Amino acid sequence: MRNARSRRPGRPPQVEMDEPTAEKILRAAAECFMDQGFAAVSMDDVAERAGVTKAVVYYYYGSKTELFQRAMMEVMRASRERTQAILRENGPLRERLQKLTRTRLAIPATLDMNHILRGSQRALRQDQLDEMHRAEEQLVEVIAQELEAEMAEGRLRPVDAMFAARSYLALLGMGQAEIRRRGGGQAVIDEVAEELVDLLWRGIEPT
Repeated sequence: MRNARSRRPGRPPQVEMDEPTAEKILRAAAECFMDQGFAAVSMDDVAERAGVTKAVVYYYYGSKTELFQRAMMEVMRASRERTQAILRENGPLRERLQKLTRTRLAIPATLDMNHILRGSQRALRQDQLDEMHRAEEQLVEVIAQELEAEMAEGRLRPVDAMFAARSYLALLGMGQAEIRRRGGGQAVIDEVAEELVDLLWRGIEPT
């Protein structure tokens, strides 16, 4: 009885009090927010997807806004690191872009921050919004840096690298919609990825 009384309300049993539980909640939250956007997601939704109680979610993350910010910062960090790893592989840039595009398009959830942030502006502080936008900008910079390196070697036409990187990310969003329109599946993902990179390449290949 002493242990039960000393436990904070919502505190999970000791067996659940580990980092994997927190990470599982964070992953579930990220999936919910990317699917539906901030406003449409409740803590009940996150708990159900994570397979825990709402009290456990609140034990690890004190509010929906805290959970949202933590989840989206983790998504952007993982996306940035994965993008950087693929772009730093050996081989022609076009092949690396195709691999990156197939990888990104295979993820059903969007990384369009305008969609994800929908309805969050009144709930989040300005510094929280700024932090997420900075994380999004860092992803753009990773792509732009690789484009700039290729331009310096004369393998790409000199263009505004940040604009080209943002254009590529915008094309990814349209690519996801096109995959859904065509019925999905790996063959469709590969097809759309090739078309998307071809479209981008026409704007940056040397003349």
